Amino acid sequence: MTYTIQTDIAHTATKSEIKQFASEHNCILSKFQKNGPAGGNHFCVFTSNSLDCIQELCDQLSYPHKNIIKN
Repeated sequence: MTYTIQTDIAHTATKSEIKQFASEHNCILSKFQKNGPAGGNHFCVFTSNSLDCIQELCDQLSYPHKNIIKN
């Protein structure tokens, strides 16, 4: 089973920094859209095979666990 979250990340962060952040939490940056659909922050999708890892990433982003999508 995989777990996914979709969120925005500050436009000041680089794609490399975001990929590194995901990697540090045993997650991958599976989608990246610079400046997002509204033209502000970057739109990012993070994926992991581990619920614990994606929850830890959520905690670092202050993102609610209830928004984790189970695939």
